Amino acid sequence: MEYFDGMRMVDRFEQVQCFSAGELERRWAAVRGVMREQGVDLLLILEGDWEGYSQWLIGTKDASYIIVPPEGEITAVRGHCLPEKGTSAADKALRRERLASGRSLVPIHPGVRYVECLDAEDLLAHFKSGARRRIGFIHLETMRASTRDFLKGVFPGAEYVDITLAIDPVKATKSPEELRLIRNAIVLHEKVMAALPSIIRPGRTIQEINNDTAYLAHQLGSGGGVCLLFALQFGKDEAGPITTHSQIVDYPERRVERGDRVFMLLESNGIGGHFTAMGRNFILGEPSAETRRYWDLALKMQDFAAGMLRPGTCVKEIFDANIRYIESLGHKTNMQNYLHSLGYVFGERPYLHDPSETIPLRENMVYLNHPHVRIDRGGDTGRVAYDDLYAIDTYLVTPEGGKRQNAVPRELIIIE
Repeated sequence: MEYFDGMRMVDRFEQVQCFSAGELERRWAAVRGVMREQGVDLLLILEGDWEGYSQWLIGTKDASYIIVPPEGEITAVRGHCLPEKGTSAADKALRRERLASGRSLVPIHPGVRYVECLDAEDLLAHFKSGARRRIGFIHLETMRASTRDFLKGVFPGAEYVDITLAIDPVKATKSPEELRLIRNAIVLHEKVMAALPSIIRPGRTIQEINNDTAYLAHQLGSGGGVCLLFALQFGKDEAGPITTHSQIVDYPERRVERGDRVFMLLESNGIGGHFTAMGRNFILGEPSAETRRYWDLALKMQDFAAGMLRPGTCVKEIFDANIRYIESLGHKTNMQNYLHSLGYVFGERPYLHDPSETIPLRENMVYLNHPHVRIDRGGDTGRVAYDDLYAIDTYLVTPEGGKRQNAVPRELIIIE
């Protein structure tokens, strides 16, 4: 794997966790910089596996809460339990001792400690008596009622501030080390894409194709999360609206035939857990002139969006401009979230149709880019939510515009 070239093993990081101790510390420093800018005295991360915050900050999903003070040790809370009133210090110490003995909870960095419950002591330890208390949150909207009541007891009168949108672009800006991991996932997708012409064959069911695709990706190092590796669209363009994976026709029993177009989506991770994405259309036989024309339009839209993937631009501006562009060519697009960052999850903010869509892009963000051109089939709309053509690629945000990260030609792939 490219990631390991010239590297030697240091503790558990480089060859087990696939990030260095220095990379983890860089992330902590970046978060604490935002905390200072936002004027918060303590940060609480709720539901940290959503958007990959737990993996990004402590290297594992195994935490229900993460407590980040302005300096010093980060506390990862394993369970959602809250201490019962009257719990003795001895009982708390015993629980912590039992927790520490669990192999899955051994911290991967000395700057992280695990506890069993969200405890007032772990929160109040970072404040001087009578100090101003302004608590920052990631995903404040996910707070449970029991957690809210508990925190009111610990911090009566404290100010709560959701700083998720301030930290999102910081997390989405990739370091050189993260870009190496993303490059590894891109190479994995290139290898799977190269094998697909031998997997997609007449007579095979869509399920068989999907199973073989997922198996190959997992053998190459993908997995450990929700990975999408399957036929997103399939059918005959000449026969009207083609179906999708939403079981509009008999799926997955339908067998691939000559004349079919099969759109394969690869949206999975590589070693270290970072996601990328790629998607191409496979034609069993010669594509029609109409299919080629729509493919050309899809690539023009993708190039238009890529040209705007520059620092300082926001994804809403790109989306709105692309609508005007494709309509100037006499066609329409869909309200699809085709611009979102990629990290430990494949839906990382900033992304379209979300409060984060107006956040300015930063250099070295990594973006999925796949605008859709809607196919005009006259009055024959079928039962499909939308019937369209597009390519999926991963782009790096640069001052010169988005730079495509894979080497797979953007062509209709013809299977004779």
